[in-house]
Amino acid sequence: MPPGMLLDEVSMVASRAGPGAAALLHQIWDAADLPFRAGLNLWRPYERLGPARQEAMLQAAATAVQLAANGRITPCGTLGSALQAASHRR
Repeated sequence: MPPGMLLDEVSMVASRAGPGAAALLHQIWDAADLPFRAGLNLWRPYERLGPARQEAMLQAAATAVQLAANGRITPCGTLGSALQAASHRR
């Protein structure tokens, strides 16, 4: 999965994600011990975020990859299987 896609996913607003995906996003941000969407109210491109928010987005993305690799979350979407632990891939 291209890194930009994962950053877009972790910064998605809960209302756009849908109930199941919103819960997953909250789980990721909680596991990263960061405020949901790094406190971002309106979506902005990653490149336009300040350094602290960029770092938080990267931390949330890394946390999502780690949670998927540990089997604690099930990644979804077209490329979700690329984030699953090797033993769970087809």
